[in-house]
Amino acid sequence: MDERALGMSGHAEEALLLLARRELVPHIEARVLSVLEQPLDWRVITQRAHQHGVFPTVTRNLRRLGWSHVPGEVRQELETAERLNAVRNRLLARDLRGVLERFARAGIPMIPLKGVALADSLYGDVTLRACSDVDVLVPGRAVGHAVELLHADGYRGADRYQIRRAEIDLLLRSNKEYCFLSPPPVQYLLELHWDIAWRWQADSRMVDDLWADARQMTVLGVDAWALSPEWELLYLALHAARHRWSALKWLVDIHEICVRGRFDWAGVEDRARRFGLERALHLTLGACRTLLGTPLPPTLAGHAPPRRLSVLRAAPVPIGGWLETLSALWLFSRPTDRLRYLGRLLFRPTLAEWSLVRLPSRLRFLYYGLRPLRLGLASGRAMVRAGLCRLHL
Repeated sequence: MDERALGMSGHAEEALLLLARRELVPHIEARVLSVLEQPLDWRVITQRAHQHGVFPTVTRNLRRLGWSHVPGEVRQELETAERLNAVRNRLLARDLRGVLERFARAGIPMIPLKGVALADSLYGDVTLRACSDVDVLVPGRAVGHAVELLHADGYRGADRYQIRRAEIDLLLRSNKEYCFLSPPPVQYLLELHWDIAWRWQADSRMVDDLWADARQMTVLGVDAWALSPEWELLYLALHAARHRWSALKWLVDIHEICVRGRFDWAGVEDRARRFGLERALHLTLGACRTLLGTPLPPTLAGHAPPRRLSVLRAAPVPIGGWLETLSALWLFSRPTDRLRYLGRLLFRPTLAEWSLVRLPSRLRFLYYGLRPLRLGLASGRAMVRAGLCRLHL
């Protein structure tokens, strides 16, 4: 593993990467016990475990090892966080089951993405993954009905804007998701997706293929839909790449899927090639192999990790924002595809422009100029805030 990519001292980073796994096979357990014999900065280890969402598996593995060499206060901190996460995840699972049942009664197919559904299917326990929200995927044709159902159940737009049925077409053309805030008392974000790659080059064909491969199965005890194993791996790899590999838990998920091996590698590569996802797949698998020793077939084992892989840095890269959005340019292999993506990003109006200024239909072409103007103002404000922050340091 490349220590420069990790941002931690050698033994501390190795301990975290080993303990973050679902289970410790004999040779990994032997190595962990050897590392725990070394002087370790447990403050840094616990901080990174929290920041990168791997503290549930770290805690369980340390417990299985008998808390060998772990200071008492560290054990208490980890076990407290574990209990709180377990309560939250059970509540999220309960609410997700309710949403799945409601949509099934309405005849809307729904696929849970990541979160507690993945914790249950991959780790066998909804409490073994740090989760903060709920992500679900529905067909684009069903988004209007889905929005109505969520509104009826008390969900509200997270941006405080109540989307109307007449705006659904614009939303579908300009975004891949819409965020709702759940009703009290336990509030969380529910992200309604109808696409998995914002403004990619083959959006509709890719999602059509994903749904054609989807399968009906039991999810959290409810009859629902799930991604095929090949699309699950590809989706998780794309998600990690879009967020610049900034959370270790996403790479651990992919590592565990590869270890389990219940998918067709040729099918994964074929889909990546057909829909322009090869670079995202190869870089993500390179990151997993570098950090976690993920087993890969010979055709994929030689791919290098991202050049600026900094997963366990002092502070994780914030999710979202323009830096992350623009970084997706480098996930396209061809310069022409990068330019097309940049054009869609900069000039295709979104619901944000629509809600900012209401123009009559004959003047809607002005939204294409309003978007770069709004983005320029937002970027300028961000730069000013960053400069002021530096002045106060």
